[in-house]
Amino acid sequence: MRIALAGNPNCGKTTVFNRLTGSSQTVGNWPGVTVERKTGWCALGKIRAEIVDLPGVYSLAPYSPEERIAGAYLKSGQADFILNIVDAANPVRNLYLTSQLLQLGIPVIVVLNRMDAAEHKGYAYRTERLSQALGVPVVAVTAAKGVGFEELRRICGQEAAAGLQPLAPRLDKDPGLDPEAAEADSRYRWAERVVAQACRRAPAKGCETTLKLDRVLTHRFWGIPLFFSILFLIFYLTFGPLGSLLESAQLLPALCQNANALLTGLGVSQWVRSLLVDGVLSGVGSVASFLPRILLLFALLSLLEDSGYMARVAFLMDAPMRRLGLSGRAFVPLLMGFGCTVPAVLGTRILEKEKDRRLTALILPFFSCSAKMPVYTLFATAFFPNAAAAVILGLYLFGVIMALLSALLFKNTVLSGEPEPFIMELPDYTVPGLRNLWLHVWQRLKDFLIKAGTMLLLASITLWLLQSLTPALAPAADASQSILAALGHWLAPVFSLCGFGSWQAAVALSAGLLAKENVVGALAILYPAGIAGAFTPAAAISFLIFVLLYPPCAGAMSVMRREMGKRRWMLLTVFYQLAAAWYCSAMFYQCTSLISRYFFHQ
Repeated sequence: MRIALAGNPNCGKTTVFNRLTGSSQTVGNWPGVTVERKTGWCALGKIRAEIVDLPGVYSLAPYSPEERIAGAYLKSGQADFILNIVDAANPVRNLYLTSQLLQLGIPVIVVLNRMDAAEHKGYAYRTERLSQALGVPVVAVTAAKGVGFEELRRICGQEAAAGLQPLAPRLDKDPGLDPEAAEADSRYRWAERVVAQACRRAPAKGCETTLKLDRVLTHRFWGIPLFFSILFLIFYLTFGPLGSLLESAQLLPALCQNANALLTGLGVSQWVRSLLVDGVLSGVGSVASFLPRILLLFALLSLLEDSGYMARVAFLMDAPMRRLGLSGRAFVPLLMGFGCTVPAVLGTRILEKEKDRRLTALILPFFSCSAKMPVYTLFATAFFPNAAAAVILGLYLFGVIMALLSALLFKNTVLSGEPEPFIMELPDYTVPGLRNLWLHVWQRLKDFLIKAGTMLLLASITLWLLQSLTPALAPAADASQSILAALGHWLAPVFSLCGFGSWQAAVALSAGLLAKENVVGALAILYPAGIAGAFTPAAAISFLIFVLLYPPCAGAMSVMRREMGKRRWMLLTVFYQLAAAWYCSAMFYQCTSLISRYFFHQ
């Protein structure tokens, strides 16, 4: 049996999918988070069902990529029946889509989700009457809390569910309107009649919390400054006292020392000991030591996302983004860029115009992905321990500024034109569920474990081998005589104006082209005594600026090449980011040096 999940954005459809399948798909509070259909498996009694999570849509009219994907799948006849997720707190708007699904001739089960929010708004449903009005089973659930899923599984597992024949609405169209407007009007009037039959609404309980919060958080003057203040608080907690409690970097030296002593006691050769301790443990372990801070950061950002606040930020940023040639809808993939550039580039598919997709993809790498976080943390805590949060937040903001300036440049040159209009629903504020929060954090942890077991491990071993062998493939008495040093010396002059013209820094940056986590692993291998004596504070900031702005990992570039259609757009991204990284890094270091010399002589 194949079951399709269909519903509006923000109705909790993906949460229902996760509850049914035990999957860990991304749950968000904006339209377009599920751009592609996702599948999972669910046991329904004796039936093993495939669950297909379709993109959130408001209708089946093929005006947006999401509507085309959902409509094409449902009309293809691949689904045995449809689970239509309806937001019980906003029934009329959601039943518009229901009216279209009932006309497809496919069995439908209506799932009234967010019953707790509906009760808070004063809605009281009689599901039997709603079922009679629609001609299909209706199940009330609260997906965020797992309420009602036993009943849902029971009804889905009944063989009769696959043979239900829904009642198609008889739609009374106004002849005085044009055909499209008449159809929309008739569907909404039908939805209002159905809700009137099966639901009564009492005065909402308590105060209108959402409206009161929005008066402050979306204010035209202080809404954006308040958002940056919240961001600063998050960074302060992550890199300030709370993050310090979770920091495990001090465990790494003891772990390496104990591992070396254990291997020595077991009679392991010096060559193998060096590989395991100086290569694997120092390389992979140096990145792992920053994992608690990264997980804390994403847990705090997930709280903002699941609460509904990030949708308000998209609303606030729409006007300034349009002045720069970006659609407000582009905020969704740009925000995803703070997690990982790969899904963020894939997320540009929610933009209809090719120009908007390319413009968004071109500036996405300036939004710092989580892989850069260990590099920022390493340098900020080593050189600016009392101002680490401010330094890292400054880097994030500088990346955003560079992205917006780049968008303005591309808008007036190679990608001119007006952005598409942006319409977005603002969901009610909700208290984030612990389960969804854990799914967000687990996804980051799983990504790291996969990288640590593959790419980081391979990179650490490769760097150790290149550092331990001379160009003649003999053991290197000193790292400065190694293959790695020879390669680094060839690249180092490029960075002399940036303040870090050492071969070690050049090698670390080169390793970061495969994965940004490799930068920390390479520095741990190349500077076993630490980086504190290898950079000046100005050179450290200059190095961080370069890491912030230079091209993303190879995986992200591969996805950009595929999504942007032509290789020249990917090459433009690479050369533009390399030029921007080198120029900004060199300008910062040279200006800082001039100012320092002036005041020193004074």
